[in-house]
Amino acid sequence: MLIRSLAIIAIACVITPVIAANKQTAMQSTVLATSYTVQDLDTGEVLQSKNDTEVRSIASITKLMGAIVALDAFTDLSTTINVKHINGISTKIPNNTAMSISDLLHLSLMSSDNLAAKELARNYPGGEEQHIKAMNEKAASLGMHNTTYTDPTGLFDTNVSTAQDLAKLMFHASGYAIIRSFSTSSSYTLKIPGKKQPRIIEFRTTNRLVSSNSNIILSKTGWIKKSGGCLVMLIEQQGRRLAVILLNSKNTQTRIRDGALLYGLQHGQGF
Repeated sequence: MLIRSLAIIAIACVITPVIAANKQTAMQSTVLATSYTVQDLDTGEVLQSKNDTEVRSIASITKLMGAIVALDAFTDLSTTINVKHINGISTKIPNNTAMSISDLLHLSLMSSDNLAAKELARNYPGGEEQHIKAMNEKAASLGMHNTTYTDPTGLFDTNVSTAQDLAKLMFHASGYAIIRSFSTSSSYTLKIPGKKQPRIIEFRTTNRLVSSNSNIILSKTGWIKKSGGCLVMLIEQQGRRLAVILLNSKNTQTRIRDGALLYGLQHGQGF
C-alpha cells in the first residue's frame, strides 16, 4: 500500500509540471501579436518573447519618444500654444484652441491625439525637423539600433522599431514622472472658454486596462493598418517592474487582450 502511494505521488510530481507547461504553451498560442516580449526591466530577464528582434511599424508608440524629447527641451510646461487644425490629422481639439504644453503631452500620451503630438513637434525648438532629429538621436543614445522615427504622430508606417528596442525605451521613459502619470490616466477634461459658459470636451484613455489595474505605471498604444495593434505597458507589482511589449496584434481590441494575456502568463491571472 505504501509503495503504491509513493508511486502515485511520484507520477503526480511528473505530470503536474507538464500540465502547467502545456497550459502556458496553449495560452501563448492564443496571443495574436506576431512580435512581443515580456521582460523584467530591472534584471533584464526575458520571461516570454516571440520575434522580438523583428523590425516593425510601431504607429503611435512613436509618441512616447516624442514626449521624452519634448520634456527634455521645454522648461515651462505651462507655456500655451495656439493649436491649429491640419488636413489629414483628426482630433477632438477645437481649431485655434490655446493649450499648454502640459495639456498637449497629456492628450498625446493618454488618448493618443495626433494633433497634440504634431503641435509639440511643430513648437519644438528648431521646429518639427529638429524634433524628429532629437527623437532619432535619443534612440541611438539608448542603444535602440533598429529604431527609426520619421514623423511625430506615428501615422507614417516608416516609424519602426523592435520589441527589444522598445524595452530600452520603456526603461528610459519610466524615469519621467509626467510620462508615468499622463500615460496611465483614464480621462481628461478640456475646458474651452466660451461667451456664456466653457465648452467641456472629454478625452479617454486608449488602454482600458489602466482603469482596472493601478499597478500599470506606464502605458502607450498604437494602431495603423501597417503596424496592427501595438501596446507597451509597465506593470509594477511586488517590487518587480515588468514590461509587456507587443506589436502587430490583429486590431485595437486584441492588442489589449494580448497585453492582459501576456501579463497573466507570468502571474496565473489576467487583469
